[in-house]
Amino acid sequence: MRATYTRTQGVRHLFAALDLGKDKMYGHVKKRKRRGEFLEFCRYLRSLYPPDVRIAIICDNFSPHLTTKKDKRVGQWAEASNVEIAYTPTNSSYLNRIEA
Repeated sequence: MRATYTRTQGVRHLFAALDLGKDKMYGHVKKRKRRGEFLEFCRYLRSLYPPDVRIAIICDNFSPHLTTKKDKRVGQWAEASNVEIAYTPTNSSYLNRIEA
């Protein structure tokens, strides 16, 4: 049987986070992978910890993760929510523990 690239039922995208301290993985499956869905997942991660605890979210360079001049929602939310978002350099997926 040969592979097919026709997905008539659509595809699903996984947003996932690894908590290194608890050695626990969190994930949400979404129909789309855009900035709004990413921000929703970040808000979920923030809700897992008290507001006074600073958390760091390490992201790859996929475009919905990035804060651009056009849409600064992610950066503004992070600043207001005591969250630091760090980005791995391009072509360095080995630094992203969740991809391993």
